[in-house]
Amino acid sequence: MVIMWILRDISKNLPSRNTSTLPVKVLKGPRQVGKTSLLDHMHTHTLVLFDDLGIRTLAETNPALFFEQFRGPLILDEATLAPSIFPEIKKRVDSERRRYQNTGEPITFDLWITGSNQTLLQKNVRESLAGRANYYFLNTLSLHELDPLFPKGIPLSTLFMRGGWPELYASSELNAVQYLNDFISTFIEKDIVVAAGIEKRGAFSKVLQLVSGRIGQLLNASDIAKNVGVDTTTIQGWLALFEQNGIIRILSPYFSNLNQRLIKTPKAYFEDVGLAVRLQGWSVFEPIVLSPYFGNLLENVVLSEITRFFTNRCEESRVYFVRSKEQAEIDFLVELPNQRFIAIEVKATPSDFTAQQFQLLQSLKLNIVDKWVVSTVRSHDFPHARVILLNQIHEELEKQAIYTKLG
Repeated sequence: MVIMWILRDISKNLPSRNTSTLPVKVLKGPRQVGKTSLLDHMHTHTLVLFDDLGIRTLAETNPALFFEQFRGPLILDEATLAPSIFPEIKKRVDSERRRYQNTGEPITFDLWITGSNQTLLQKNVRESLAGRANYYFLNTLSLHELDPLFPKGIPLSTLFMRGGWPELYASSELNAVQYLNDFISTFIEKDIVVAAGIEKRGAFSKVLQLVSGRIGQLLNASDIAKNVGVDTTTIQGWLALFEQNGIIRILSPYFSNLNQRLIKTPKAYFEDVGLAVRLQGWSVFEPIVLSPYFGNLLENVVLSEITRFFTNRCEESRVYFVRSKEQAEIDFLVELPNQRFIAIEVKATPSDFTAQQFQLLQSLKLNIVDKWVVSTVRSHDFPHARVILLNQIHEELEKQAIYTKLG
């Protein structure tokens, strides 16, 4: 089996040495997406695992001695397990900066920090490394990254049930249901809950399940609050935690002050469709296709592929949806550089933009350079839109990136 992290698109864009503007680089992302494996595979830094009790104890009790023993470019894996090391990192970064200002000698301190628990990581980074670190984000594998493993294209059933979790493809004998159940119980129901000091653990888990059943729908925090029995403010805080830890993505609507007839309530999607499918309770693929959830899960796949294209290039992904008060809607509006946009509809069976949708786009008065209908089924193009297959999204976005450079 191919080693999965070799395929990661982001590896082409991460600095291999201290070529970033700041000496500390933070690679964020959920558990088990390959952060440590990716950095270690670059063979540019020495890997230090804080899972090792002896190393963790040294870093906690004597961080200065820790850096005397571990010299050179380093990867500090799960650094939040040794929070005392962060003030020492701050001290050394500031010392290197002063030396550079006084002598002109280049900064040699070169550090990668990984962390799965973003609640703890953000706390330590915010307190000690503000203005001293560059940030990168890694999530599960994209369709484009998985494509080389499947000469005939990845089956939709495989994608839905396994998502993009590297280990489920590197070790195909693993049971996806059990794997994702373990992920939910350890990372979501334990790590995040403990780090955030959440007391109502059952309600916290139920909220995530409810969100999984509302993928692609307008996000009504007060309705979720009523179902769970906690206040709306608490729900909003929990949703922010899920998003901070790379579990869900809150998709904002596009609107301007010039158009007051656009809906301004956000939607929620999952960063990985396999996790959403598991939280919805599916154990096999076939019933999903016949269910009312299929279309929204397909939207989830498309959104993940679009956002992975940008984040794996270390760029900000600017994706919105558009919905009018008359309920005309465009699934996704992707903002490209130079105020250019792509309008995207996701359909299991391809069909053209409706007159109402076309009028909605015209009312936005944006420079929409392309209109796509993304589907799993090949079809001819339509008068108002081109049909794009799921596995063509990356290629088509790449073309737009090239057009931007040429322009």
